[in-house]
Amino acid sequence: MVVRTVRETPPAELTRCPVAVDGLPREGGAVIPPAWRAGIQRLAKSRGDIANQLNRLIAWSTGTPCEGS
Repeated sequence: MVVRTVRETPPAELTRCPVAVDGLPREGGAVIPPAWRAGIQRLAKSRGDIANQLNRLIAWSTGTPCEGS
């Protein structure tokens, strides 16, 4: 177990839960070249990973997890 003493509380804007954004529409279609599709998938995964990390940091810092986490 690691004990960490926090000397000061982070500013409120750093511990505010992020707002989820709408993604791509589920209906309709587009022709996306494979390299672009792979890039979009990498960006989406990266954004999800970062949001997850931020949510865990907020829960650790404030003791209250973000809704939906």
